[in-house]
Amino acid sequence: MNADSMTPAVSIIVATLNEQGTIEECIRRILAVYPEECEVLVVNGGADRTGAIVDAMAVSHPAVRHVRNSGDRGKGHAIRVGIASARSPVHAQIDADLQFLPEELPRVIDPVRNGEADVVLGSRFTSGSVRGPGSTPPVRTLGNKVTSAYASLLFGRRMTDVQAGMKAWSAAAIRRIDLRSDNFSYEVEIAAKGLRRGLRVAEVPITTARREAGRSNVRLVTAGLALLRDISLFRLGVK
Repeated sequence: MNADSMTPAVSIIVATLNEQGTIEECIRRILAVYPEECEVLVVNGGADRTGAIVDAMAVSHPAVRHVRNSGDRGKGHAIRVGIASARSPVHAQIDADLQFLPEELPRVIDPVRNGEADVVLGSRFTSGSVRGPGSTPPVRTLGNKVTSAYASLLFGRRMTDVQAGMKAWSAAAIRRIDLRSDNFSYEVEIAAKGLRRGLRVAEVPITTARREAGRSNVRLVTAGLALLRDISLFRLGVK
């Protein structure tokens, strides 16, 4: 695919904050899955060598685009920047730390491309999911299950993992959802607003591996409390 002359079939958004240890492998594995039909948008808000690595790869891989996010206000903001830069009718997100496998991107993307769903959530906690050793510490597992159960209760739809960093959606659906969150609450905002707007929201099992490098930027208690608050606000339609 000539990225300058053709509209890609899929825009894959990788929001990064100091992921120099894994970003090259992440991009190479994405391109191995979609060698000709995707664009990879690395939305970079960090201060390490991530941007330089992406720029170097873009020289030989025109599908790779470095989107410098100097005003980064959080992961939700970074995803919105990626959405604004995306050119294809189908978008997906995946984290750069390789806890989610690029080889499984078709699991979340194909139902959207085939017209079977408007939004697809990857889940670490549904039938068929595989969790590698050390990939989901007990505290995080408990937090994910509590927030997913709360969201399921409020929206009348069982969701097993509203926080997984691997999702896909159509460009038309994400325009209707109208993401507003700058923080990690955007993860559940996609599902919550999708359901409120009558979109087809599906869930598929995915594999989780241990983080290969770097460290998580999530402050568990702060993010968890904000997420519970925001789920309520999404249900009330005031956010």
